Amino acid sequence: MSSIFSLFQRQIENYHKKAHFYSGIKSYWIVQNRDPVLQAVRKSCERKTAKCISSFDFSTLYTKIPHDKLIDVLNKIIEFCFKGGTRDKISIHSSRVASWVTRGKESSSIYTKESIYLAVEYLIRNCFFKLGNMLFRQDIGIPMGSDPAPAFANLFLYHYESTWLDSIKKSNNILARKFGQVFRYIDDLLTLNDGNSFESHFKDIYPEELQLNKENADSSSTNFLDLHIQIINQIFTTELFDKRDHFGFNITRLPYRDSNIPHRMFYSSIAAETLRICRASSTSSSASSSIQALVTRMEKQGADVMKMKNSIRKMVSRHHIHNKYGIRGNEFINLVFV
Repeated sequence: MSSIFSLFQRQIENYHKKAHFYSGIKSYWIVQNRDPVLQAVRKSCERKTAKCISSFDFSTLYTKIPHDKLIDVLNKIIEFCFKGGTRDKISIHSSRVASWVTRGKESSSIYTKESIYLAVEYLIRNCFFKLGNMLFRQDIGIPMGSDPAPAFANLFLYHYESTWLDSIKKSNNILARKFGQVFRYIDDLLTLNDGNSFESHFKDIYPEELQLNKENADSSSTNFLDLHIQIINQIFTTELFDKRDHFGFNITRLPYRDSNIPHRMFYSSIAAETLRICRASSTSSSASSSIQALVTRMEKQGADVMKMKNSIRKMVSRHHIHNKYGIRGNEFINLVFV
C-alpha cells in the first residue's frame, strides 16, 4: 500500500502541475523537501515583492480523523487515479516499486481497484496495540508507524485543499490565485505573500476534526522545515534552522574523529553539512556564521582545522558556492576561517 499510494501521489502531482500551468491556480500544496520553497524565495527576491509569511501546524492530524471519513477520502483518491487510464492494474515488483500494467508477471503482486479498496479498509480498521496483557484496537485516527501513514495523511489533506479550491475558482478566481505559494510538508504548512488569505479561510478548507495552529506571531519571519525565513527590505532571506541549537544541552550530530569511520568519510561529512548550510542560506554572512559554529563544534570532536579547511574549499569549488554569493572562492573560505 505504501508503494501504491506513493505512485498515486506522483500521478496526482503531475496532473496538477499541468492544471496549474493552464489555470494559474495551484491546487497541489504537498512538498517533499525545502527545494520548492527556496525556488519561490529566489523568484520573489528578484522582484523584491516579499510582504508576509506565515507557518501553521496540525496538532491533531494523526489522532482525530474518523475512520469512515478517512476511508471515504482514500477511496475517492483511488477512484480518481484509476479514472481515464488505459491500464487497470498495479504491479508491485520485488523492489517494492509500483507501476501501472495491463497484465502483470507471475513474480509480481497484482492489485486491482477493488483489491486496493479492501486493503485500505483492512489496514485502517485492523491496527492493534498491546499493553501488558491487554489488546487495544484503534478506532480513530491514522495508524501511526505504518508505512503508508504519511501518504494517507498527505492525500487526505490534499483532497480537502483541492476540493475547496475547485469550489471557489469559478466564483472567486482572484482569491484562488492567492494560494499560489502555499507549501505543505505533511502536517507543517507555509504561506508566502498570500495576504493572510489562508489564515482567513483554513477553517473552510479542512474538516472540523483537525486543529490547525499558527506558529509565528510576526508575519515577517518564521521557521519551516530546516529553514528560517525572514523579510528584510521586501526581500525574503533564508538561513539554516536547527531546533537542536535551542535545546539548552549539547547534541552530538556528526561523528567524533576517533570513531570507527574512515578518515576521508569523516571530513566529507563535514563538507556535506557545509553544503547543506550554503544551500539554505541566502547570504554569505549567515552561511559563514553557521559554518563557523560547525567548525568550532567539530574541532572539539577531534577534527583538524586545516583538513576541514581543505575539504570545505574543495566543496565550495565543486558546487560553485562562491558564484551564489557573488564573491571569490578564497574570499568565502576566509570568511569562515577568520
